[in-house]
Amino acid sequence: MAGLGDRSDENDILTFALKERERRQSSPVLVPGDEVRRRLNNPELLGMVHLIDPKLGFGVRSIRLWVNFYGNDEGNLGWKVLGHRHLIDAVIHVLRGRGHSIIDGARYDWEAGDFLCVPTYAWHRHVSTGEEAFKYIAGTTTPFSMALGVSVHEDERYPEYWVFAQKSEEARTTLIPGGAEVPELPGSQSKAAFRGDQALQAHLYEHEVAFAADEEQRRRVGRVLVKSSDVNFGHTRMGRVAYIVDPRLGFNTKVMSTLLAEVPPGHHSGAHRHLYEEVNYVLAGEGYSIVEDRRYEWQSGDALCIPVFSWHQHFSTGAETARFLVHTTRPAMENLGYQVTQQGETADY
Repeated sequence: MAGLGDRSDENDILTFALKERERRQSSPVLVPGDEVRRRLNNPELLGMVHLIDPKLGFGVRSIRLWVNFYGNDEGNLGWKVLGHRHLIDAVIHVLRGRGHSIIDGARYDWEAGDFLCVPTYAWHRHVSTGEEAFKYIAGTTTPFSMALGVSVHEDERYPEYWVFAQKSEEARTTLIPGGAEVPELPGSQSKAAFRGDQALQAHLYEHEVAFAADEEQRRRVGRVLVKSSDVNFGHTRMGRVAYIVDPRLGFNTKVMSTLLAEVPPGHHSGAHRHLYEEVNYVLAGEGYSIVEDRRYEWQSGDALCIPVFSWHQHFSTGAETARFLVHTTRPAMENLGYQVTQQGETADY
């Protein structure tokens, strides 16, 4: 009979780690943009193409990268007006078009080049109002929620939950059914004051119930929209980087962070590896990346899935500056206390 600390436990851990490493090394890295464009033209896919997702064989567990394309014909009106919410982080980068989004009752106007961060569990809808078709690329943490078994999706077809469309101030007190009925908590009293008292149990539970309502209020004061004109690049050891969506910048994201990275023609980025997932979408330029000991050629429209804790570096070989849209799960790993980043060669620009 195996006891505590049996060597079989250590063997299981080692075996799992080795298999995980093999899985990451054998998973696909490059998604050709030509294939994405071909699939976008397939009417059966309704303008939606998943680029990177665990279900497609990629080594990620937490991130989904996908492209949506919607024309302004009558057939898309249902999508435009359907409001919904979900238990994921979501960051949208508008590639084409103009319109606005309603998020927790507030309106945000956007156009090509802008970024939209939809907070976790926020009611929202997107509306395309421009003459040009609406196209965007989105990074979401849907696989993360699904892996935890807490994936939730609700929409306005269920009217008992659809409250942000109501106009009264009272209705906007909370978007959580029954949330306004949470009793006021004695915030000035410490846990020590309840120690040994049966009231402690009720107090702890009411804190649990109040968490979602408190989180909702934090969500409402968090940042949502980043205009392209407000994007600021700075020099780092990895090269020119602009953090777009990040908890440290006032966004209420829990799992995902988004940034832009640039590499001038004839130069290379820094090299590093990290204990979080990373997916890249090439917005401009051409070149190649070295991931561990393999080389991957890329151009505008391609996507890259960087395996966890794999050394990687980007080289720009085209005539224009290479620009990457990068989504990572760094915040999730920091919240868990597992985040590790190791720097190698420094960028040469």
